[in-house]
Amino acid sequence: MPEYTQPQSFDFGAATGQGFNLPGGKSYLIRVAAWAALLVLIIYAALGVPVVKAYVSMSMNMEINFSGQTSGPENVAAMMAPMIKAAGFMMLIGLLQMVVFAAAETAIYRNLFHNEDRGLFPLMFGMDELRVIGTRLVVGFILGGLYMGAYVVVFLIGALMFGVFESGALAAIGGILIFAAIVAAIAAFVWIAIRLAPASAYAVKHRRFNPFASWEPMKGLVWPAIGSYLILYVVGYFILSFVMMIILVVFFLSSGLIGVLMELDGTGEAKPDFSPLMEQVTSAGFIIPLLIAIFLGLFLSLIWYGTIWSMWGYLAKDKHEGYWKPDNLPPEDVPQ
Repeated sequence: MPEYTQPQSFDFGAATGQGFNLPGGKSYLIRVAAWAALLVLIIYAALGVPVVKAYVSMSMNMEINFSGQTSGPENVAAMMAPMIKAAGFMMLIGLLQMVVFAAAETAIYRNLFHNEDRGLFPLMFGMDELRVIGTRLVVGFILGGLYMGAYVVVFLIGALMFGVFESGALAAIGGILIFAAIVAAIAAFVWIAIRLAPASAYAVKHRRFNPFASWEPMKGLVWPAIGSYLILYVVGYFILSFVMMIILVVFFLSSGLIGVLMELDGTGEAKPDFSPLMEQVTSAGFIIPLLIAIFLGLFLSLIWYGTIWSMWGYLAKDKHEGYWKPDNLPPEDVPQ
């Protein structure tokens, strides 16, 4: 008779440190984050230049219009055209970045659940990545709809109570009830969000699209998941903020902007000449440190996200679900 694994107690250390204890080794998360950061940087470099040019063109058109040299609807349309173009490029950048992030998240799950490691370049794009994107989108729409619905309901209840309770004492009671309703709505939202959060991990684990796959397995694990998430989020946020502050200071000091800005401030002209500034921001001495700073920011952010993704993967491990124990089964009976 085959044996079942018994659900084990939640291990905060294992959950929060799962990202650095993947089957691919302690460097696996670093490889995933580094390649994903490089790909996003390439996207920024390739599509960000048109965005910058569009904003520069818009600024020049605004300066001409505000100076009174030109006016009329046609000039307003000409001024807004670069903004519309920039918005299109920014939407494309966001879409491609979402694809890269999904590839990074999926690479972690494939390694964790299927022991897949593609070597130096661990990223790919296939059905697993599409399932992760689809799951994230569906869960996002569900949570967004619940948030908006709760906001509207609380607002209507509040308006009704303040309309009914006109006296001071009753209005105070109504205010307390509204506050309690807001707290309850937030608690319910967090509860639902945490139970759905590992759904993308299950999409890769079972290789099946089901945005609600984590709902039942997460029963009883919500509070430990909240604790692990808060640990990773708060600690990661402060570390990332501190390191990014250092990176930005180093970038600003090495970019050559200080000297140019000091010269601009010392001219005393009513309308400073910004051409030296434009020359500096388009020079290699500015662009190279900028690209390095962006890469480091992306890399550290992906390490942070990767630890959180890995924590969701930890929650989706077999030991939390009571699956068959593969070690005690013949090969033909191991569930696929």
